[in-house]
Amino acid sequence: MKNFKALLVSVLWVLLGTVLLAQTSPRITATPEKILHLGHVEMRGTGFTPKSNVRSHLQRPDGTEFPVLSIYTNDKGEFVHDIDTVVMTPGVYALWVEDVKAETTSNVARFELTMNSRDLEK
Repeated sequence: MKNFKALLVSVLWVLLGTVLLAQTSPRITATPEKILHLGHVEMRGTGFTPKSNVRSHLQRPDGTEFPVLSIYTNDKGEFVHDIDTVVMTPGVYALWVEDVKAETTSNVARFELTMNSRDLEK
Protein backbone atom coordinates (compact mmCIF):
# COMPACT_ATOMS: atom_id res chain seq x y z
CA MET A 1 0.00 0.00 0.00
CA LYS A 2 2.88 2.34 0.81
CA ASN A 3 4.41 1.78 -2.66
CA PHE A 4 1.03 2.35 -4.31
CA LYS A 5 0.66 5.74 -2.58
CA ALA A 6 4.19 6.75 -3.59
CA LEU A 7 3.48 5.74 -7.19
CA LEU A 8 0.19 7.63 -7.20
CA VAL A 9 1.85 10.78 -5.85
CA SER A 10 4.59 10.51 -8.50
CA VAL A 11 2.05 10.11 -11.30
CA LEU A 12 0.08 13.13 -10.04
CA TRP A 13 3.24 15.27 -9.99
CA VAL A 14 4.09 14.27 -13.56
CA LEU A 15 0.57 15.06 -14.73
CA LEU A 16 0.58 18.42 -12.95
CA GLY A 17 3.95 19.30 -14.50
CA THR A 18 2.68 18.36 -17.96
CA VAL A 19 -0.41 20.53 -17.56
CA LEU A 20 1.61 23.49 -16.29
CA LEU A 21 4.09 23.23 -19.16
CA ALA A 22 1.29 22.98 -21.70
CA GLN A 23 -0.33 26.12 -20.31
CA THR A 24 2.84 28.17 -20.47
CA SER A 25 4.11 27.33 -23.96
CA PRO A 26 5.04 30.59 -25.60
CA ARG A 27 2.68 31.76 -28.33
CA ILE A 28 2.60 34.79 -30.60
CA THR A 29 0.06 36.30 -32.96
CA ALA A 30 0.43 38.91 -35.70
CA THR A 31 -2.57 41.01 -36.73
CA PRO A 32 -3.69 41.74 -39.29
CA GLU A 33 -2.50 38.74 -41.31
CA LYS A 34 -2.64 40.77 -44.55
CA ILE A 35 -1.83 44.46 -44.56
CA LEU A 36 -1.38 47.31 -47.01
CA HIS A 37 2.13 48.83 -47.23
CA LEU A 38 2.80 51.66 -44.76
CA GLY A 39 0.57 50.07 -42.13
CA HIS A 40 1.26 48.57 -38.74
CA VAL A 41 1.22 44.95 -37.56
CA GLU A 42 0.65 44.17 -33.90
CA MET A 43 2.56 41.22 -32.47
CA ARG A 44 1.30 39.83 -29.15
CA GLY A 45 3.07 37.23 -27.08
CA THR A 46 1.93 35.09 -24.13
CA GLY A 47 3.41 32.25 -22.09
CA PHE A 48 6.94 33.66 -21.84
CA THR A 49 9.11 34.03 -18.73
CA PRO A 50 7.70 36.97 -16.70
CA LYS A 51 9.76 40.16 -16.42
CA SER A 52 12.39 38.89 -18.80
CA ASN A 53 13.96 39.75 -22.13
CA VAL A 54 12.91 37.65 -25.11
CA ARG A 55 14.42 37.70 -28.60
CA SER A 56 12.12 38.52 -31.51
CA HIS A 57 12.98 37.34 -35.03
CA LEU A 58 11.48 38.83 -38.20
CA GLN A 59 12.26 37.10 -41.50
CA ARG A 60 11.83 38.87 -44.85
CA PRO A 61 10.18 37.20 -47.86
CA ASP A 62 13.65 36.49 -49.32
CA GLY A 63 14.64 34.48 -46.22
CA THR A 64 16.97 37.06 -44.67
CA GLU A 65 16.33 38.38 -41.17
CA PHE A 66 16.09 41.82 -39.71
CA PRO A 67 18.37 42.30 -36.67
CA VAL A 68 17.09 40.39 -33.63
CA LEU A 69 15.05 42.61 -31.32
CA SER A 70 14.99 42.29 -27.54
CA ILE A 71 11.55 42.75 -25.95
CA TYR A 72 10.82 42.85 -22.20
CA THR A 73 7.85 40.82 -20.95
CA ASN A 74 5.47 42.00 -18.25
CA ASP A 75 4.79 40.28 -14.91
CA LYS A 76 2.46 37.80 -16.68
CA GLY A 77 5.01 36.83 -19.37
CA GLU A 78 3.20 38.82 -22.06
CA PHE A 79 4.20 41.57 -24.46
CA VAL A 80 2.80 43.68 -27.28
CA HIS A 81 5.01 45.04 -30.05
CA ASP A 82 4.14 47.32 -32.97
CA ILE A 83 5.77 46.57 -36.34
CA ASP A 84 5.91 49.54 -38.72
CA THR A 85 6.00 48.32 -42.34
CA VAL A 86 7.38 51.54 -43.86
CA VAL A 87 10.79 50.02 -44.79
CA MET A 88 9.40 46.65 -45.89
CA THR A 89 8.87 45.26 -49.37
CA PRO A 90 5.77 43.28 -50.41
CA GLY A 91 5.60 39.61 -49.52
CA VAL A 92 5.08 37.21 -46.62
CA TYR A 93 7.01 37.81 -43.41
CA ALA A 94 7.61 35.28 -40.61
CA LEU A 95 7.90 36.07 -36.89
CA TRP A 96 9.00 33.93 -33.95
CA VAL A 97 10.24 34.69 -30.45
CA GLU A 98 12.84 32.92 -28.31
CA ASP A 99 12.52 32.75 -24.53
CA VAL A 100 16.19 32.43 -23.63
CA LYS A 101 15.63 31.76 -19.91
CA ALA A 102 13.10 28.98 -20.54
CA GLU A 103 15.01 27.72 -23.59
CA THR A 104 11.79 27.63 -25.64
CA THR A 105 10.65 29.14 -28.91
CA SER A 106 7.18 30.31 -29.88
CA ASN A 107 5.16 29.26 -32.87
CA VAL A 108 5.84 31.02 -36.18
CA ALA A 109 3.32 33.73 -37.09
CA ARG A 110 3.09 35.15 -40.59
CA PHE A 111 1.72 38.29 -42.17
CA GLU A 112 1.56 39.42 -45.77
CA LEU A 113 2.45 42.93 -46.89
CA THR A 114 0.85 44.10 -50.13
CA MET A 115 1.01 47.26 -52.25
CA ASN A 116 -2.49 46.80 -53.69
CA SER A 117 -5.64 47.33 -51.62
CA ARG A 118 -7.53 44.86 -53.88
CA ASP A 119 -5.32 42.08 -52.45
CA LEU A 120 -6.85 42.72 -49.03
CA GLU A 121 -10.27 41.59 -50.23
CA LYS A 122 -9.08 38.06 -51.07
